[in-house]
Amino acid sequence: MATLTELTTKISRRLEDTANAHWSTSEIHDLVNEVRMDLWQMVRRINPSILTLGTKTFTWDADTRVIRLDGASYINATDFDMYLVSMTATTEAISATNLPVPLPRIPYEEVNRGGSSLALQHENQKHYGANNYSYSGHSAIDGAAPPSMANTWNAGGNASIYAWALQGHDLYVSPVPRTDIQMYIEYITPFATVTSDDQVFGNDDSMFRPWESLIELGAVLAAKGRSDEGTDPIMSQWQYKMDLFMNWLERREITGTPTVIVNGY
Repeated sequence: MATLTELTTKISRRLEDTANAHWSTSEIHDLVNEVRMDLWQMVRRINPSILTLGTKTFTWDADTRVIRLDGASYINATDFDMYLVSMTATTEAISATNLPVPLPRIPYEEVNRGGSSLALQHENQKHYGANNYSYSGHSAIDGAAPPSMANTWNAGGNASIYAWALQGHDLYVSPVPRTDIQMYIEYITPFATVTSDDQVFGNDDSMFRPWESLIELGAVLAAKGRSDEGTDPIMSQWQYKMDLFMNWLERREITGTPTVIVNGY
């Protein structure tokens, strides 16, 4: 577990430039963050389930078809992967009685086409009515009024109406909500840039601390930029560490299934 300053000292020693005459500390800092970003892209591709999820709760205004997520109001990052989009029964705070229900993900091309959600929407509107408060049965029992029960937001309830799609940075909800709804999204973003005395991997990404040597060796290789990397001893050490890291990454438990990630269930 090292700070950026401590790792910079190690890198300078490997470069045999402890006075930072050839590679300045700011240049080494840039290289460290560059290598961290490369590592994040690798993890994102191979086993993203070990990355820390960011969350955001916000109100989706009525009659809004699309919002752009990369602004400060939503996901304050230009690179991200969306994992889950959920909706609550009301716009009140999330609680045990107002839980976010995951929405299915559809291709962007299916937005506003109805598709598989059309029948569910018809059934919900038919039986729950415009207010969505109670369910009315098909027929009366012994001459009494049709049975009624509250909409408890279970599977097959009103949540089944909506689906979401992502195109670039734009998030779509289909069909367009006619009342305000509360959205709860979960996503991953790249490792935050480290500066000065920051830990190379902060508390949110502490599981990567045993692999700080990959950052160290990768930064040395990037600084040297040698043409004979195949025989360079630093390259050999980096490759050895990378092989270990890849084995660890592939063997670490992956939660859920590809269907969970792709379809948002």
